[in-house]
Amino acid sequence: MLADFLDTLLHGATLLGLSLALGGVAWGLWVLRAPMVRVPGSAQARCLRFLEVGGIILGFAQVSLLCVKVLELSDVLGEGVLADLARTSFFRTGVVRALLALGLVAAARSLRHSVIARTRWTILAALAVLLAATGAWLSHAAARMEYRGALMTLTAVHQTAAAIWLGGLVQLGGLWRLAQRDPAVDAQWPAFVLRFSRLALVSVALLAFGAVPLAWTYAGSVRGLFGTGYGSLLVTKGMLLAATLFLAAFNLLAARRAGQRSLPGALRDRLPYLVEAEAIILVMILFATSSLSAQPPPVDVPISEQATVREVIEVFRPKLPSLRTPSLEAMERNRNQPEGENARSREDYLWSNFSHNVAGLILLGISLFALVGFVSGAEWGRHWPLGFVALAVFVFLRASANEGTWPFGTAPVAEVGPEGIQHRIAAVLVLGIGLLEWRARAGPRRSGPLAWIFPILGAVGGILLLAHSHTAFELKSSFLVQVTHSTMGAFAGLMVAARWLELRLHPPAREVAGAAASAAMLAIALILLFYREANVVIPP
Repeated sequence: MLADFLDTLLHGATLLGLSLALGGVAWGLWVLRAPMVRVPGSAQARCLRFLEVGGIILGFAQVSLLCVKVLELSDVLGEGVLADLARTSFFRTGVVRALLALGLVAAARSLRHSVIARTRWTILAALAVLLAATGAWLSHAAARMEYRGALMTLTAVHQTAAAIWLGGLVQLGGLWRLAQRDPAVDAQWPAFVLRFSRLALVSVALLAFGAVPLAWTYAGSVRGLFGTGYGSLLVTKGMLLAATLFLAAFNLLAARRAGQRSLPGALRDRLPYLVEAEAIILVMILFATSSLSAQPPPVDVPISEQATVREVIEVFRPKLPSLRTPSLEAMERNRNQPEGENARSREDYLWSNFSHNVAGLILLGISLFALVGFVSGAEWGRHWPLGFVALAVFVFLRASANEGTWPFGTAPVAEVGPEGIQHRIAAVLVLGIGLLEWRARAGPRRSGPLAWIFPILGAVGGILLLAHSHTAFELKSSFLVQVTHSTMGAFAGLMVAARWLELRLHPPAREVAGAAASAAMLAIALILLFYREANVVIPP
C-alpha cells in the first residue's frame, strides 16, 4: 500500500516537473521569442530558472520512481529482479527520460548568458520534443495490443498540451512578479499576455483532441466510466477541468484587452491572481492523473467488478446520518479477537459510518456558518474556523475509543497501530488549521502569513485524497469507498483555489471567492454525512 502511494506521488512529481520543463521551452520560444528578438535579460533568466527547476524535479522523481519499482518487485520476486527489469522498455524509457531532463537543465544553464542563441535554443527544443515523446512509452497506451501507435501518439499530444498550459501559467505568474520591479518587463507585459493566451488556446484544443478518444477507448462504456477507479478519476479530472476553463475564460478576456492596451487597472491586477488559481486546479488535475497510472483501464476490468451507475449514485444519495455507534465493549472484543478471524463485523461498519457521519455533521455546521457569514457580511462570520476545534476533539476521542487509550481505557499509547497514529496526527493538524485560520481572520491583516496556511495544507490534503489507496484491481466494494475520496479531493482543490482568490482579490470579488470556498467545503461535508462503508447492507 505504501509503495502504491509513493508511486502515485512520485508520478505526480514527474508530471509537475515535465510541465515546468516543457512549459518553459514553449514560453521561451513562443512568448518571449528569445531566439528571434532581444528580450529583457531578466525575463529570459526567469524563464530558464523555472525550466531548470522543472528538469531537476523531473529527473529526481523519475529516478526515485524507478527505485521504488525495484524495491517493490524485489519484495515480491526476490533479489536479481533489477537485471530483468532493466531489460524492459519501461525501465529503459525511465532512464532515458531522466537523462533527457538533466540534459535540458544543462542546455538551459548554457543559455543564461546569451539572449539570442538560436543553436542552443534549437538544442533545447529538440530535447523537449524527445522528453515529450517518452511520456507515450510510460503510459497505458504502450501496453495496448490494439491501436497502440494511435493511442501512444494521442497520449504524447495530450500530455504535452497539458504540460505547456500549466508550465505557461507558472511562467506568466512569475513574469508578473518580475514586472512589478522591472520597467522593461512591465512595458512588454501586455504583449506577453496576449501571446500566451494564443498558446493556451492551442494547448487546450490539443488537450481535448487527445483526451476524448483516449477516455472513451479506455472506459469502453458509460458503466466503465462511472463504475471503476480509473473511470471515476477521469470524471474527477473533467470536473476540475471545467472549473479551470471557467477561470481561463476570464483570463482570456483580460488577455485580449491587454493586447489592445485597454486593460483596466483593476482587471490588470486581478489577472495574475486568476492565473494562480487556474494553476492550482491544474496541479490537482496532475495528481489525479498520476493516480491513473496505478489503475487498470475499465476495458480490462471484469464487468462483475464494475459498479453500476445506480450503485455509484447510491453512494452520494442523501441519506439520514448513522448516529448509532457500537459500545466500547463490543469494539474491545473486536480488537481482541484472534488473528484470521478479523473479517469486518457489524460493529466495524457501524463504527465507521458513525465516525464519518458525525464528522460530516460538524463540517456541515462549519461550512453553513461560514457561508451565511459571507453572504450576510456580518463580522461574526469570521469565527467559523473555531468549528475545526470541535472536529479535532471528535477525531481524537474517536481514535482513543477505537484503540482503548485514555480517556476510554488503559491501553498504552505506545502500542497504538498505524491507523490510530494517523488519526491522532489528523486531529493535531485539524486543530492547528482551525486555530491558525481563526487567528488569521481575527487579526488586523487578514492576508498575513498565517492566512496562507489553510490553502497550503488544504492543497496537501486534496492531493492525498486523490492519491489515496488507488490500487490495481481493487474490489467493487473498495471502489465504492474510494470514489468518495476522489470526489472530496476534487472539492478540496476547488476550495483551495477559491480561498486563494479570497486572499488575493478585493471586494466584492473577495466575498464571492469566500462564498465559493465555503460552498466547496459544504459539498465535502455532505459527502461525509451521506457516507456508508462500502455502500453495503450492514450484517445482522
